[in-house]
Amino acid sequence: MNDNNDIIRILLVEDNPADARLIKEYFGELRETPFLVSEAECIASAVDHVAERHFDVILLDLSLPDSQGMETIHRMHVHAPGIPLVVLTGLDDDELALSAMRHGAQDYLVKGTFDIQLLVRAIRYTIERRRSEAEIKKLAYYDILTGLPNRVLFTDRLKQAIVMAERDRRDTALLFLDLDRFKNVNDSIGHAYGDRLLKITADRIQHCLRSSDTVARIGGDEFVVILPLISGADDVSKVASKILESLNKPVRLEEHEIYSSASIGISVFPDDGSTVDDLLKNADIALYQAKERGRNNFQFFSKEMNVQALTRQLLESSMRQAIARNEFYLVYQPQFDIGNRALVGLEALIRWQHPQKGNIYPLHFIAIAEETGMIIPIGEWVLRTACHQARSWHDEGYPFLRVAVNISARQFKQDNFVSLVKSILDESGLPPGYLELELTESTIMERADKNVQTLLELKKLGVTLAIDDFGTGYSSLSYLKHFPIDRLKIDRSFLRDLALGSDDAAIAEAIIVMAHSLNLDVVAEGVELEEQLDFLHSHKCDTLQGFLMSHPLSVNDVSVLLGRAADSP
Repeated sequence: MNDNNDIIRILLVEDNPADARLIKEYFGELRETPFLVSEAECIASAVDHVAERHFDVILLDLSLPDSQGMETIHRMHVHAPGIPLVVLTGLDDDELALSAMRHGAQDYLVKGTFDIQLLVRAIRYTIERRRSEAEIKKLAYYDILTGLPNRVLFTDRLKQAIVMAERDRRDTALLFLDLDRFKNVNDSIGHAYGDRLLKITADRIQHCLRSSDTVARIGGDEFVVILPLISGADDVSKVASKILESLNKPVRLEEHEIYSSASIGISVFPDDGSTVDDLLKNADIALYQAKERGRNNFQFFSKEMNVQALTRQLLESSMRQAIARNEFYLVYQPQFDIGNRALVGLEALIRWQHPQKGNIYPLHFIAIAEETGMIIPIGEWVLRTACHQARSWHDEGYPFLRVAVNISARQFKQDNFVSLVKSILDESGLPPGYLELELTESTIMERADKNVQTLLELKKLGVTLAIDDFGTGYSSLSYLKHFPIDRLKIDRSFLRDLALGSDDAAIAEAIIVMAHSLNLDVVAEGVELEEQLDFLHSHKCDTLQGFLMSHPLSVNDVSVLLGRAADSP
């Protein structure tokens, strides 16, 4: 659109030479006003004009040789949909004026009743009104940050794509994409950089698509792509691969170099749904599968995925009631001194006794709890229950021993986590030295500077700290000197081939040696074979746990084991 100092280009559609000459004379009197007027005597000629050049406004007579009345407005809108219309007519008719406005005219002027000032004012108001309408439309249909279509426009375009696919008996694909671990960018370097990454992501996706395709941002780091009239799955796979390759390239933002990736779920009309909601739901299910398979990949929707998604939804719904219904319970995995086989600790492990599905192991519900945030109340329940149970054993006269509790990343990030631990210790009466908190490498390294302070505050309480599944995350013992850690737990994956002289054996040996050099105890978990035990004993591992020594035990069975330990000389 033009500013006041730019030339305003007008198309005058008028078949009466005298009226056309009068209008042009009006504009000719305005020496300092930048108007450029072109003339057309009929709709056909006007269409040719708008096809050849841009106009800011059209002055339109309703009575033309090839069109009359509202049909004139309609035909002009069809061929010049973005150009505002001002009707010029000799008919002083209020009903006609209202009808013209309802059909899309911006203003209605009666010939012989206006002067040049009124005409100029009408033209300027018309242009400004159309500019305001365009801005409102942009806000309604486009994402402000990226300029891409938003959810409303995406929905409309997918509906159109479905109609075309039905008509031409072709497929249409929907790609549901989000950035992997985008929240880490916002948390580590700020939302301003996160917004810039989203804009770069939008540009990169657009460059991977055809002009007939649509990419929209529908919220947060979620993007959707419509691929209309595709020939088959190979076409979709090529586009998805191209997008992933483009998004894998590092992004440089001042001093920050960001390595990003994405996961994509794909649904195809008509096989995977016949409506916008169905296609979007099934693409979302496929996206979840892509993330489950390690991220930075794409997955097509399948009927099996739908069954899994329904099962997951039901499990999530049941989980929200499980604490109130006392369906969770704890078992305890004994830990033994590797030298004298004495019982030195217990690891608390959650189980779920589902009223319909029976016993459910953590593998099948902890990931869902993490994603939904249910891990916060569940984790608090585990910590409180384990501390109270440990204190109960102590009160029964059994020897004091360490109870280990796994802490999730979401729990650990809570601002009140340290105070929560203190409150539970005070409430249960368990001496802090007999509580061990197990954290993964990735948890403590994600926000290292802040996490050091949290760990130090926990140490001040008197609890012990362990790194669980060591060797599967950052795998660098050099980091450990910065953290007040008491022991490492070697991940069970390194124990499988210990007796075969494999690389895993060398890694396990190196972890033990280096941990001891830092005055850290080492716990080996998942010990199931005598050969593994012999290896760990010969390399001076401190503690072991696993099925070779004991399966996880119920509270009553632990009491029996503690009784035996107390009776032994």
